Amino acid sequence: MQASFIIDLGNKSQIPIISFSATSPDLNSIRSPYFFQATVNDSSQVKAISAIIQAFGWRQVVPIHVDNVFGKGIIPYLYEALEEVDARIPYRSVIPLGPPMRKLK
Repeated sequence: MQASFIIDLGNKSQIPIISFSATSPDLNSIRSPYFFQATVNDSSQVKAISAIIQAFGWRQVVPIHVDNVFGKGIIPYLYEALEEVDARIPYRSVIPLGPPMRKLK
C-alpha cells in the first residue's frame, strides 16, 4: 500500500506527511507522530449508504470491492450500519488486485 510506504518514509526521515486523499479506516491504527489525515475516512460514508438502502427498502446488499485495505476497510462499518436499517450482506464480491481484463468480462 502506497500510504504505508509514505508513512514509513516520513517516520524514518522525521518529516510530517499530510494526506488529503488516504481515506482507509485502517490508516487510523498506524501510530506515527508524522502522519496526518486531512480528510474524513471511508467509514463515515456508511451512514449515507445505509440511508439509501433503507430508502429503497432493500433488505440484502452485495458489496463489490477491490481486494485491498481500502476495499476491505469499509466492510466492518458497512455491516454495522446495515444492521441498524435491518439489511444484511449475504455475501461479498471481491475483485483481485491487478486482474487481467479478460477475467473481468
